Amino acid sequence: MKIFHLVVMALAFVVLTVFMILHVRAGIDSQMSKLYLGLYLVLMGWAAVRVFSIAKDLFQK
Repeated sequence: MKIFHLVVMALAFVVLTVFMILHVRAGIDSQMSKLYLGLYLVLMGWAAVRVFSIAKDLFQK
């Protein structure tokens, strides 16, 4: 089950990265766009920490 969770979190990180790149390429003109960019960064950080902690837990056993 942990492997599945690791794959899902890694996929979430990749999807968030792609969405953030598409959002930046479309332009960040308004204040709301800047807020969305910040939220993408926070969620990407959360997904990266989860991937790291799950992988660490999985491979130390």
